[in-house]
Amino acid sequence: MSQHRSFFHGAFVLMAASLVTRVMGFAYRIVLTRLIGAAGMGLFQMVSPLLSLVLTFVIAGLPVAISKLVAEALVQQDRVRVQRILRVSAIVIAVMSAIFTGLMWLLRGLVERHWLTDPRAYPTYLVMIPLVSIIGISSILRGYFQGLQDMAPLAWSAILEQTLRIGSIWVLASYLVHYSLAYATAAAMVGQVIGELGGLLFLWLQYRRRGKLSLVLPDAPARSLEKPRQTLAAIVEIAAPVTLSRLIGSLIYALEPVLVTRALLTAGLSVSTATALYGQYGGMAIPLLVFPTVFTGSLAVNLVPSVSEAIAGNQEQRVKARFSQSWTATAMVGIPTSILLTFYADPLARAVFGIHGVGPILSVMAPAGFLLYLEGPLMGILQGLNHAGIAMRNSIIGGILRLGLIVLLASRPHLGILGVAWASTVSICVTAGLQLRSVKKFVSVHISWRDTWRILAASAGMLLLLLALSLIHSNPNPWQLLFAVAAGLLIYFILLCSLHVLTTRRVYRIPRIGPILAQIVSAMPFAI
Repeated sequence: MSQHRSFFHGAFVLMAASLVTRVMGFAYRIVLTRLIGAAGMGLFQMVSPLLSLVLTFVIAGLPVAISKLVAEALVQQDRVRVQRILRVSAIVIAVMSAIFTGLMWLLRGLVERHWLTDPRAYPTYLVMIPLVSIIGISSILRGYFQGLQDMAPLAWSAILEQTLRIGSIWVLASYLVHYSLAYATAAAMVGQVIGELGGLLFLWLQYRRRGKLSLVLPDAPARSLEKPRQTLAAIVEIAAPVTLSRLIGSLIYALEPVLVTRALLTAGLSVSTATALYGQYGGMAIPLLVFPTVFTGSLAVNLVPSVSEAIAGNQEQRVKARFSQSWTATAMVGIPTSILLTFYADPLARAVFGIHGVGPILSVMAPAGFLLYLEGPLMGILQGLNHAGIAMRNSIIGGILRLGLIVLLASRPHLGILGVAWASTVSICVTAGLQLRSVKKFVSVHISWRDTWRILAASAGMLLLLLALSLIHSNPNPWQLLFAVAAGLLIYFILLCSLHVLTTRRVYRIPRIGPILAQIVSAMPFAI
């Protein structure tokens, strides 16, 4: 497989799988929200940041290091180095998993009394503990397959995880909700444990079937181009800044529910109301906002090994090409999505979750959507260029700014939870700006302004149609909303083809469905 095709094939496979799993995830959230409500989602969101914090210590930056270093070793045909990378990573994660799983159990009383602002979240915390070891082990296999740029096992494992999770939730939560909200929320976490375990078993089977080094590098010599100490130093050089970045990011994420709920209490709200509002923000508005990362997140994952491979082969021009392609792809997805989420924030949130109050939160954050979606590819490029520390610094600045603004704004009675939304919006803008400036410092990037302006023109055409439809239905029901969104996206697609942003040559390169899409594009007015 050529390098060019490898990048696009891997990115497309992950995008397709992520789209499927994200849609399934929305089905999961819709079912869960209608079962346990905003308060239950708030309880779930309270313990999730703790899991992220612990996983930062356990996994560290090893998946990124594995992905980058394995990609480099494959270029050098160094099988011994790959074995060493996997062995060191496995030992570190096994030891850290054992330590932190034990600590989470031993300190459970302290967490219940001093960390969880709502004691009903405690059963969910207990159920969450086994996830540490399961996710830790699977992260090694995920990093390895990313380094191979073989994304199919990751894609199918993600679909399997989501299927098991939804099935478990459907059975367990719908039964336990009749007993208590706390147990129903814990059942949601049980579903996550079952899903992650199923995904891990699938990845292990795929490793045995297609990922063994005897299959990947069958003719590689039994010697390494570097000493063990050099391999260890390379792992630490990449993993350390990523670990520190994620540690601080996870601390910020873990502090967020505490600060939000306490700020809302200061604004005069009760504990139960503050929990429900945080559930609307973190469990409903945020998932709607980040939906397009199904596309840009897949680019980010694939950019780390692709850029690393290009740098190892002294092909800086490929890095510039990857940036340009990522910018255009993110703009094509992010700009119209930001418009749709802003324009239809309230009816969309009501149609999906059946709860009032989510729309205003979403409408504050949605205009910054494009910048949020751009952050992932920018960080992937920086990590591939071996500047993960710079990406870390930028993320930390944005995260600390968000926490400070939450305390300042959410405690004001006239803002409340909208203050949290404004804090996130400002943080997104600052972080994306810093990441873009950092990338431009290390690579003389090229942005296709011609394509960008044409994407903006197509998005404007879509917006005009939405405005016209709003004159007919100012408060659309779910079916009217579906028609309006579909019509808007159709006009957007036609304009992209007519303005030559989407051409038959470009879409033909998309794996599997490219020839079919090329025929559709060629049928559009003025398309080439």
